[in-house]
Amino acid sequence: MARSRLTVTLIALAGLAITVSACIWQYGRGREKDRIAAEAEAGSRSGLVDLDVAPVSEPALRFRRIRARGIMLPHTTILMDNQPHGSQPGYLVFTAMRLQDGRNIVVKRGWIAGSLNRSELPKVPVPDGTVQIEGVALPPSYRFLELAHASLDGPVWQNVTVARYEQRFGLHFEPLVFEQHSDSGDGLVRDWPKPASGSAMHYGYAFQWGSMATLIVILYVYFTFRKRPA
Repeated sequence: MARSRLTVTLIALAGLAITVSACIWQYGRGREKDRIAAEAEAGSRSGLVDLDVAPVSEPALRFRRIRARGIMLPHTTILMDNQPHGSQPGYLVFTAMRLQDGRNIVVKRGWIAGSLNRSELPKVPVPDGTVQIEGVALPPSYRFLELAHASLDGPVWQNVTVARYEQRFGLHFEPLVFEQHSDSGDGLVRDWPKPASGSAMHYGYAFQWGSMATLIVILYVYFTFRKRPA
């Protein structure tokens, strides 16, 4: 009997450790997304920052509206894989821009449709000459999970960050990703979601995990301390 009770106790403790940890993690993700959404809302109400005359300070520019003039570097175009738009498979398009003073920035330009044949990549138009674009400053990196070591040799990446651009092209880039909102006549889709939307989903998951933890405690107490028939 004592051994059986010990086994039940260990199982209950393991279940509590898993469910409580998951509850805390999901709640934390919800809070983080709320914080980012608040920063994005505050940034959208701020004035437009011209990168041609303003130094780049990523914390100060994060989610601010920005503008830049320069030339796009066609050889730096990268397609971010597995980015469907509705039911249509496709890619997010990134291209580096060289500002008029020689600084470089990574531009998240838009979405382009792909083919069901994975070996056929879309032809991405790149504007010629000096262009002016407007958009929003995003952090230079973000959390992601990759199941294998990422190869940066080809034109298609699983995830795109400023550090990876520097590694691949041997250039220094300003510490931000420029999410383009203005039209450049390139046919790319710029239907961007709001930053860090979906906190309610994480709170819902946190509630589910918390409910499971509560149920484990209730069942453990009931089956452990209930009176047994004589």
